[in-house]
Order: sequence, then structure tokens, then C-alpha cells
Amino acid sequence: MLPSISQKPRISEWLPLATVFATVYFFSMNGLGALPSLAINFLLKDRIGLTPAQLSYFQAVTLIAWIVKPLWGMISDLCPILGSRRRSYLVLTSLFAAVSWLVLSVAPSYTAGLLLTVMTLITLAYAFQDVVSDGLMVESGQRLDMTGQFQSIQWTAVYIAMIITSFAGGIIADLAKAGSLSYRLIFAGTSLFPMLTAVVSAWFVREPAENQPERMAGLSLRNIFRRKGIWILSFFLFLWNFSPSFGAPFFYYAVDTLKFTGSFLGILQAVAGVGALLGSVLYGFFFARIPLKKFLFAAILLGVAATLSYYIYFAPGLIAIPGLLKGLALTLNFLLGMASSVIFLALLNLAAKASPRFAGGTVFALLMSFYNLGQMGSSALGGFLLPLVGLQPLIAISAAVSLLVLFLLPYLPVPGD
Repeated sequence: MLPSISQKPRISEWLPLATVFATVYFFSMNGLGALPSLAINFLLKDRIGLTPAQLSYFQAVTLIAWIVKPLWGMISDLCPILGSRRRSYLVLTSLFAAVSWLVLSVAPSYTAGLLLTVMTLITLAYAFQDVVSDGLMVESGQRLDMTGQFQSIQWTAVYIAMIITSFAGGIIADLAKAGSLSYRLIFAGTSLFPMLTAVVSAWFVREPAENQPERMAGLSLRNIFRRKGIWILSFFLFLWNFSPSFGAPFFYYAVDTLKFTGSFLGILQAVAGVGALLGSVLYGFFFARIPLKKFLFAAILLGVAATLSYYIYFAPGLIAIPGLLKGLALTLNFLLGMASSVIFLALLNLAAKASPRFAGGTVFALLMSFYNLGQMGSSALGGFLLPLVGLQPLIAISAAVSLLVLFLLPYLPVPGD
């Protein structure tokens, strides 16, 4: 039974969980775990010689582990280790990620095949860790009536880490590109983050004593997959994120044509992180009160406008004035970061409320895997279309595809509608 409004959870009930959620997300691949990402892009581009299309395919393959997230959810929900469905897997996946980073730190040389294999394994570990953390969030958040608060803590930690990572990641990328910092040292340093996550998880996670939670999870799963609303929401999340991606091609364009350095690209990411942090606060205090369907309708149109805003980077007059172009880029990244975080948090909270308590890891992972499948398909489709149509038409196609989600909006299962 959920606590009533007058029965607020005690700090001793939620603070250890909040510490775990903040730690897992702070050091995740969305947070400090992404510290080497920009440097790896330069490694693949400059030293290994991948084309923009090949880098798009590389990024798509590494996302496979996020697509099969329901599998990690089912393992965690249904197969406890020594009676633990959450703590044991958080510790094991964190240690696996740490060992994988250490493998890269001792590699004698780097090839596309080696990086693709190990980065995919690292992503698998982080994806599994993310699923287990979300399962714990759904389970404990519903019990304490704090799903929204826990998600706010998770993503506030991500956005703070994103700001740090963006500044530091840009500097690290420039140092690695110049040969002043070795990739082995970067990878060895990154291995410390999942080690810390393992320690915090082992110390703070205390799973409530439940009567056969794995059996309750199995019953919940048999019932949940018969609900039409879950599948509508899943397809909505997929379509929301599925449009031909131009992220990797634009990275090449920004570096080669606009002459953006790794440090400035890091600053752009940091500014987007500041916008996202502000967006998460605005969501909690204001946007969460707006009817969700009306909010999403406006958000879809805003997202299309944001995609089309990338055309400013092709204006000859602006390209000729680097200072003005960089100022506009900083402004746009701030606004895009704020808008994306608000939309994402709204969808996450809806997904968390739709997930059953004891099978939260599996169902929440299923919903998010559709979201990630859209991202993976976007990257692959973008890599396929780029040589056929070029970068600028690809941006227009991406904006047009994003509008398709409007057709699903009336059928979205929103509580209270």
C-alpha cells in the first residue's frame, strides 16, 4: 500500500535509495561514464579513419545492449542472486564495466573492431545497471509514492555530471588528439567510476523483505503484456525518437567546416547540460501540472523547430563571422537542452507509473528499449541516407519524420484522461 499524503516517507527510508540513484546515474554513460566519448570520436575519425557513415553505424551497433533491456529486466526481476534482485546485479554490472575499461587501458593498439567490441560490452554493462536501478526506482518509488522525486534525483545527477563531463571531455579530447594525453590513461581513469558505483551499491542498497517477489513479478508480466496501453506507449516512445540522425555527420561538419575545436564542442555540451538541469527543475515546479497531451503536442512542434534550427550553421554570412556563429550555437544548445529534458522527464514519469511494482525492471526497460530502438534506428538510417541525399536534406527529412508521432498522440494512455 502506498503511503497517504499525511504519511510522508522517513528520511531513513528514501535517503539511502536517493544516494544510490544519484551515484548510478552520475557515473553512468549519460554522466561521467561518457567522459572519453568525444576523445573516442576523434580517435575513430582521425587515427582509424572512419567516415561519417561508418561512425554512424559504429554508434548504432553500440546501442544494441540498450535495445534488449527487457532481457536484463527479466533476469533481474525473476532470477535473484543469493536472495537479491537489485544489489547483487548493481555490484556485478559495475565491476564488469570497470574491468572492460581496464581492458582498453592495457590494449597494445586500437582498431575499429577492438573498440566496437569492448565499447559494446561496456554499454551492455551500463544498460544492465540502468535497468536494475530503474527496477529499484519503480519498486521503491511506488511503495513510497516517490517515483517522480527519485527520477528527478536521477536526472539532476546526470545533468550535473553532463556539465562536468562536457567541459572536461572537450579538454581531454584536445589533449588526446595532440598526443599530450594517452588514451590508455583516459580509459584507466574512467574505470574508477563504476568501481565507486559498486561500492555505493553494496553499502546502501537494502532491499525490502517481500514474499516471493519473483513470483509476483511473473504474475505481473503475464498481465501487463495484455494491456493495449503499454504497447501504444511503447510505439509512441519508439516513433518519438526515430528520425534519420545527423549527429555523427554534423560532428564531422562542425570540426572540418566550422572549425569547432574539441574544447568548444565540450562547452556546447556543457551549456546543453545547464539547460537540461534548468529544464528538470522547471518540469518539477511547473510543466508537470500541464495536461500531458497538450504539453506533448506543443513539445513535438518545438522539437521539429529545434531540428530545423540547425540550418543556421549553413548560412554563408554566419560562417564568415565565427564569433556570432558560436554565440548562436551556445544559445541554441542551451534551449535545446532545456526542452529535451522537460519532454524526456514527462515521458519517463508516465512510463514509471505504467509499470507494475514487482516487474518494474522488465516493463520500464521494455518501454525505454523502444525509445532506444528509435535512437539506434535513427543513427543507422542517418548513416544510410547521408551519402544519398547529403547533410542538409537529411535535416529536413529528420524534422518531417518527427511529425509522424502526432498521429499516435490521441491514443496515448494518460492517467486521468
